[in-house]
Amino acid sequence: MGHVAPRGWYALMCGMLLATTGCGQYRPGAGEGASRDAITTGLVADLRKSGFQVNPGYARLYTQQDCKDFTYPRMRNCYANNPAAPYVTPIVKTWPDEYVDPAVVNAFGSLRPGYTPTYRLDPRDAVVMYGKMPPPGRYMGLQTWEFSQHGHWKTSDHRTWEQKPDLPVPLQYLFDTIPPDDPRSERTQSASALGDIVNNVVMERQSGYSFDKNRYFVITPSATTDRAVRRALRAQGVPDKDIFTEQIPARDDLGPIGPLGMGKNAIDFLTTLRYAVPDSDQQQAADNWRRNPPLTVMRVRAPASLGPVQRYASLTFAKRTANSEAHLADDMRNLVTAVCDRVSTAAHLHTRDCGQRLSASTLLPDLVRDFGWTGPYCREINMNCLGDQQDAAYFLSRPLPLDSGQVYAVVDTLATETGNATYTALSVNDASLMAGVANVLDNGLKGSAEGYAKTVAHSDKFFVHYFSRDCSVLRGLPDWARNCTEITTGMLPSRADSAAEGDPALHGMFMASLRDYVKPGTERGPDSTKLLTPRILTFTQSAK
Repeated sequence: MGHVAPRGWYALMCGMLLATTGCGQYRPGAGEGASRDAITTGLVADLRKSGFQVNPGYARLYTQQDCKDFTYPRMRNCYANNPAAPYVTPIVKTWPDEYVDPAVVNAFGSLRPGYTPTYRLDPRDAVVMYGKMPPPGRYMGLQTWEFSQHGHWKTSDHRTWEQKPDLPVPLQYLFDTIPPDDPRSERTQSASALGDIVNNVVMERQSGYSFDKNRYFVITPSATTDRAVRRALRAQGVPDKDIFTEQIPARDDLGPIGPLGMGKNAIDFLTTLRYAVPDSDQQQAADNWRRNPPLTVMRVRAPASLGPVQRYASLTFAKRTANSEAHLADDMRNLVTAVCDRVSTAAHLHTRDCGQRLSASTLLPDLVRDFGWTGPYCREINMNCLGDQQDAAYFLSRPLPLDSGQVYAVVDTLATETGNATYTALSVNDASLMAGVANVLDNGLKGSAEGYAKTVAHSDKFFVHYFSRDCSVLRGLPDWARNCTEITTGMLPSRADSAAEGDPALHGMFMASLRDYVKPGTERGPDSTKLLTPRILTFTQSAK
């Protein structure tokens, strides 16, 4: 920024932030205590006085439409976004010496010139975001991933997953370059976790109930920078308990994380704040919050005069726990048999999945439990981790065709009823985009297995849900309309739609996913080794 007098520099900063922070103006409802803008005024002045460089930013909502319009055309991947909620992303102004890859410019939406959602970090840098959290709901969480890294995968690693039977994710989404499908590129997509999420449970345990309250986040690789930013926030009257640091670790169990810096070969980062399942009386307030997130974003660089950079230690993930569902295994087998019998007899559909021994292909694998896809592993082999996280058990089916009259039944325990989830989401994913497009929450799944109560014990602990292009073929089943999601061509294109966005070879194919978020009483998702694995059964019509 050069040597600008503090008063003139802050006027410039306010001009840059005006659209999102309203510098110098109080905005009613922006949070308790001092207004966000008053805090920004003092914080920027204090940081500048201490020798910090400061660049402005803003918060932006990232939606499913942004995936179709921007992310897939540039990255050939929508990273299995969760359709339960859009994402709020901090957008930051680039530093003058920061390398900006042309391939990722506007990859996550149409942004102001000179701003980016993927950013590099100097060892002394931090991204700071704060403001009023969303209205009451069941989940919110802030997470930063390594977005991409220098290097290339080994042929042997690629072959390992290429030869894996029933691999749920098409290989093109796991191993790709930036720009995509460029054999000369020396940069790979990573989207790999750097630690646990700062979610609403973490916030509440440190600072009390946090929905609708002001909270402050510092994302940095340096404990030295973090201490200085916290001092500046405390000087504005911000309680230390309301400040949360997302630590960028120096290494994980498999090696160093890096390099940091502004250069072309440095790793870059992506941060999102996800807010899901607003309380039933908060939907309008939630929509308003998402449309105009009342958040301030800036990136800062500490001066060398603060002393040596103190990097954070090795990445660790918190241990996950769960209530064992093993005692329900026989009940689930009975439920699967009952579903097979009823769909076959009442709806006159056919299946090859319902025999004496169910095929392993009917199981939905958990990406962490069954494949070990976590940040450290993905970085080690230059694989895309698709935004891995530890806040949910995450089960995913392989791509399945829809356009020949298929009907799919997903059967599993309902984790909100077994005490293993704060919320559960069963999702439809467009395989041609690797994008989530529709969701059925636990309140839409609850009670869906009660029609089998006469033959299945503990039916209240399970769900049964169907997916099809035409749900009317299930008319012979009780509550068929409530328990079936019709996947329209507007939601997911047919295989014949050559004009649709996405991989033409995967048009007309969907992937079912099940996410069980945050075991009650803990900060993390349930331990999936103690959960029953969902099954997906394929039925067809005789004339198809």
